[in-house]
Amino acid sequence: MRAIDQFLNLAGAAVAARATGAAQPAAARLTALLADQPVATSPPVPGRPAACAHLPAAIALMAPSFASPFTTLDPSLAWQTRDIANAPPGFAEGHANARLLGPQGLEERGGLVAGFSLVAPYITYPDHDHPPEELYLVLSGGEWWQAGGAWHAPGRGGIVHNPPGILHAMRGTAVPLLAVWFLLPG
Repeated sequence: MRAIDQFLNLAGAAVAARATGAAQPAAARLTALLADQPVATSPPVPGRPAACAHLPAAIALMAPSFASPFTTLDPSLAWQTRDIANAPPGFAEGHANARLLGPQGLEERGGLVAGFSLVAPYITYPDHDHPPEELYLVLSGGEWWQAGGAWHAPGRGGIVHNPPGILHAMRGTAVPLLAVWFLLPG
């Protein structure tokens, strides 16, 4: 089985098994979209910004069942940084994202956009919002925040559900935050 299929099968099953409340319909949609036939894209050019130095520590915190396919996928990922207007000091060097599915990803499936976020210890990915509904599967650690709530740590294997348009943020703690995220098509 291809590493991307192995990883996505595990991630989809984990999200479906752990989603509660308002996240359950999103998890069901995610499962259906992940079952769509993959369509090849132009392979991205792999990249390694400075924050990728934290990947070994994040991988060491992952469940072994996820670590193996992730480690196989990682060399083909195009890790990049983002410029965000409200970014805190250290953000440019302390974060990286890599697209897995969708445009600029390794392949496409049913309009789903997915990728990985890596945030170094004690770095905050600043508050932002977007129209698509989003699900995160926490792979290492970290904390998440949504407007109107407090920072919380879902823990390895935890799920974070961001309804469309909600202001949200995340941050690394004493360990790097590594998570896979899924933006569901409208």
